[in-house]
Amino acid sequence: MTNAARMERGEIQEHMPVVGSDGRPFGTVDRIAGAYIKLSKSDPLAEGEHRYLPRSTVAGLDGGLVRLSMPARQAWQATLTEAEMEQRLTLDAAERADLGVEPDTRPHGSRAHAHGGPKGQRQHGTSGQAPGPGGRLSTGAKNIG
Repeated sequence: MTNAARMERGEIQEHMPVVGSDGRPFGTVDRIAGAYIKLSKSDPLAEGEHRYLPRSTVAGLDGGLVRLSMPARQAWQATLTEAEMEQRLTLDAAERADLGVEPDTRPHGSRAHAHGGPKGQRQHGTSGQAPGPGGRLSTGAKNIG
């Protein structure tokens, strides 16, 4: 059920119907995912999977409906499948930020283990040093951490 106060503020809410500018039904909001509207996979047009529609395609809210700035057929071409979204997330840090996904700053690949692996293990720059007060680094600078 939609919250009237949130709708007046122009907020898209879960379970709101989405229609194209041509008035044709497009889907139902599952949730907002950053710069995208995640559409319900139970809609007949969804073909059993979530689709992601850019929020930039929304023209506005109209009587409890999310009205798009383009016809439903054109909007369908602008959606991404779950697999396409996953691929974008692995390739594009900006896309991850648009969805509110925290950046992964840990090393990846074969060198990840050499650089300390998971948090809480050896830190970069302390390789081979015994625990205790810092000594000198290979550059001659004093290690203070």
